Amino acid sequence: MQQANLSSWLIWLAAGIFYLFEFIHRVIISVMIPELMGSFDVSLARLGSLSACYFYAYALAQIPVGWLIDRYGSRYLLTAACLTISAGSLVFANANHMLLADMCRILIGFSSAFAFVGCLKLGATWFPNHKFGFIVGLTNLLGVTGAIIGGKPAAYAVDAYGWRQTMLLSAIIGAVLAFILWVIIKDKAPAKNIHKTNSKILSVIKCKQTWLVAVFGGLMVAPITTYSELWGVSFLVNNYELSRPAAAQIATLTFIGIAIGGPTIGWLSDYLRLRKIPMFIGAIGAFCSIGAILFAPLLPLWLLYLLHLTFGFFTSSMLLCYSLISEATPTSIRATTIALTNSIVMLFGALLQTISGILLDYSHLDYNLSFAPLIGCYLLALICFYFIHETNCCYTNKE
Repeated sequence: MQQANLSSWLIWLAAGIFYLFEFIHRVIISVMIPELMGSFDVSLARLGSLSACYFYAYALAQIPVGWLIDRYGSRYLLTAACLTISAGSLVFANANHMLLADMCRILIGFSSAFAFVGCLKLGATWFPNHKFGFIVGLTNLLGVTGAIIGGKPAAYAVDAYGWRQTMLLSAIIGAVLAFILWVIIKDKAPAKNIHKTNSKILSVIKCKQTWLVAVFGGLMVAPITTYSELWGVSFLVNNYELSRPAAAQIATLTFIGIAIGGPTIGWLSDYLRLRKIPMFIGAIGAFCSIGAILFAPLLPLWLLYLLHLTFGFFTSSMLLCYSLISEATPTSIRATTIALTNSIVMLFGALLQTISGILLDYSHLDYNLSFAPLIGCYLLALICFYFIHETNCCYTNKE
């Protein structure tokens, strides 16, 4: 594989900005909760289902998306996906019925499924293998930048202009970004031997390591998806009597922690040629951080800020799951195997969002009860971790 040059970085960056853009849609529901409840006259459980529509569509789309990207490349598919998100945002901005809003979230979630997989496929194509952990971290940095924009800045936009106008602006930005993707992204020739490629995919699906890594990643991400991307702002407003922008600012620190931790832990893991040790430390650190946030007595604000930052930082260690999968996978099917991992990760997030919404309604906003499953995720993750094999950052599978 050739060494990365300026063209490689521009191609990856264009796809990364698309990932940033779609990530805004992933989290933006969290700063629209009162407005959406008022506009559609729905419960918290129903709103949790609306948010989860994105994740279910995203997760179920992953396998076909990965296969399509391996087969046809990223340029056409990422451009079309970005245009579709733009269209979904436009319709969502004008929706007056919950069913139509659900359909828009499904459409946006399905199209968003192309972003992360396409970006990592381009990273695997245009950069050397030994830099892949760092590229995954940088990609995630752009994603969490989108989460940050979807937090406090989006909360200000919703307060100032309303949720409909905010979504309309997103539709316009998406159309412009689609043109940029079309101009900049380039693909190398996709695999031609489809039968051989399908055989490789089947062997990866049958591999126990694939599923263990994917489940570990899903259990690590589900608390972020449930707390930071949906209910965290409401939790802080209710428990600490903060304004919504102030609560969004604190919740956003989780994503800043991920933004710092992704490249840092990825680089350190590449340098040490170890994946499992950083993953183990990350699981323990994330467990302690979110446990203190949710179940400790009211904390001073400075400590609340710090715990959200460390929660994100330690959780970012799960990005090494994608490195573990990539290092055991031929380049010709990396998008498919990364997509399989991402599918499991997103399914766990969608399920926990739905469960937590039901528990919040049932318990009348008893956050201690409703967030107990978040802690259970880390205990199960550590069980999976025990059976995962180290790769020592080596590419272990031949073409």
